[in-house]
Amino acid sequence: MSEKNEKTTASSKINGFLEKNRKPVLITFVVLIVLVLGFVCFEIITLTASKKNLAAVESYYYNLMADSSSLDDAELAKKSTECIENLASYTKKGGIAGVRANMLSAELAYILKDYDGAITYYDAAIAKGKKSYTAPICMYNKASCLEELGKTAEAVEAYRAAAEFKDFGMAAHAYFSLGRTLEAQADFEGAAQAYQTIIDKFTDDEWGNLAHTRLIELKSQGKIQ
Repeated sequence: MSEKNEKTTASSKINGFLEKNRKPVLITFVVLIVLVLGFVCFEIITLTASKKNLAAVESYYYNLMADSSSLDDAELAKKSTECIENLASYTKKGGIAGVRANMLSAELAYILKDYDGAITYYDAAIAKGKKSYTAPICMYNKASCLEELGKTAEAVEAYRAAAEFKDFGMAAHAYFSLGRTLEAQADFEGAAQAYQTIIDKFTDDEWGNLAHTRLIELKSQGKIQ
């Protein structure tokens, strides 16, 4: 139920490590933010520590992104490791700089297949930004890492938590992932409930069409009534 993204641009060279319905959604989100904030950080001279820290965090990642088109996988892995090391002191900071540093470190750890490390960074980002729009994104991505580690039961709870965050723009996606992982656990009634939630709450959403398809399939297989 996953589709691999093609490596067509500098940013998609990194995005290619992800699968549409299973892997973290952070990367495409981060690329857009970096492209905007990266330039802003270099253009605006700030005096406050928090803004300086954020500018430093973004500059490390922006430099990696700028060079990625010319890197092979081994070189990209090396640069990603170096970037994580450069971000280490910022992951301990509070505020938006600390959140961003942990999110970026988590993304890079995922690329390096260090899923336990990525989870640690996502947990830190969630703790530092509990009321931020980034919290459900990090929770969703944490669930993806748990799946990679074969911890499906924990992934279920993380997807559920992400889906139930207030005003999460990708809640329908999270509910679909919840349904998918419940299916993997043979909890077909639970999966059906997750799919039905998408249909009931998110009308005219593309995930609703997929949820409807899964319900039909489950019924045809006699797994639900």
